[in-house]
Amino acid sequence: MRVPIAPNFLNAGFTPVINNNTIQPALSLPLEMHALYYYADSVSMERHNLGDACYEYSSHVLHYWDLARPGSCLRLALTAYSHAVIGRNRGVRQALGLAQRVYAKAVEEIQKAMSTISSDTIYQVILAMMLMGSYENVMYFSRESTLPPDAVGSRFWKKICHEKGAGGLLIVRRERGFAMNAELEKAVRQKCLRVIILRGAASAAWFEDGRSWGEEGHELELDSLMIRVLILRNKSVSFLGDMDASDLGTIDEAKSIAMESYTLDYDLALWALRLSQDWEFHVSWRPSQPSSNGTDARVDIPSHSYPSVGHASTWNRYRALRLITNSIQKRALCALRSLSNDAFLVTDIQRCQDNIDKLAVDLCRGAEFSITRQNTARGSEASTLLNVIHPSVAALLAWPLTVAVSVDAVRLSEKTWLKGVLKAVARSLGHTQLESVSDEGEYDI
Repeated sequence: MRVPIAPNFLNAGFTPVINNNTIQPALSLPLEMHALYYYADSVSMERHNLGDACYEYSSHVLHYWDLARPGSCLRLALTAYSHAVIGRNRGVRQALGLAQRVYAKAVEEIQKAMSTISSDTIYQVILAMMLMGSYENVMYFSRESTLPPDAVGSRFWKKICHEKGAGGLLIVRRERGFAMNAELEKAVRQKCLRVIILRGAASAAWFEDGRSWGEEGHELELDSLMIRVLILRNKSVSFLGDMDASDLGTIDEAKSIAMESYTLDYDLALWALRLSQDWEFHVSWRPSQPSSNGTDARVDIPSHSYPSVGHASTWNRYRALRLITNSIQKRALCALRSLSNDAFLVTDIQRCQDNIDKLAVDLCRGAEFSITRQNTARGSEASTLLNVIHPSVAALLAWPLTVAVSVDAVRLSEKTWLKGVLKAVARSLGHTQLESVSDEGEYDI
């Protein structure tokens, strides 16, 4: 089947309209054009609004799409993904059917491209693989799935992971001496690391040195801490779920995990204290609306302000990392508490809970800032926060929100609010896995 591809809208002066992310009413355009315009609009938020601190791999797709030949794996992958998203978000059955057919063709083309990989095509193949991973998140993670859960609580993580293939190609690029796009490689690697952490999996050693992937300064320091969180989560996934209280070796391991997570959380806290002033966020306090019982009682609510949405995103990911370490530490301490009456354990467990409570509140405020800031840039019609999250902002919120709603110890009040935002993020991205996380919970952190 020949899949029509839209004209070169980059060189033709294509300017996406940024309003409420709807399809523009050009009925004479074929569905393929609607889908590509829809995707282009979804990644069109300008860098000055997002900031340089957090840029996703998707911001590079249109550039390499422009370089790719018709029928290439990247063009097919973008066609499949864009049709999947528009089909889910707008209920276009024709788009969903075409997406499935083109997806199968894209996988075939990726396999062919792997055998003839070159400096000109390697990033096209990497991006095609990343899009295929996003496609599966849109199409194959519905609540109707009856797959049994695994060790991390997810029903899906043992499925084929396209991000793993993309990560492998990064080392191929190095081994063959192909020219490097450092910004794209950092974005792909960071995405892969976040996927690995959610899945509680292990990473390859060559993937763990952030300095060799272009990270520097405070971002390199946070990257190193992220790798330590990845290793800790992988170590604790099966252990904390199946601890044998009668095994002295198991008890020693629980103590080791508790100490390792404590040290890691301490180092994460130090990272935040060492940031320069241009990375600081400001907290202000505003009164809530009067309570429903008609009294004048008011509760102060914190509000955050950041230099950019990108800065807020970095802080939110930092908070997600600390939520993971405190959750693991609390679980290890609770396991040890069941074996003794040590009063110090009770104090340490409460300290972990206090940390989780504060981190969850800060994550709520950081997410609120990101949504409010992007609405300001998009016009007065974007007044209902959770109905108009721009996909560029939604992509930055997806991972920390997924972590937060998956941490059992997060209080119900914050978890309910965070689940509501995650559902809005899922709607924005057409992401059925995130919708399932919001509704049912997929991960056990």
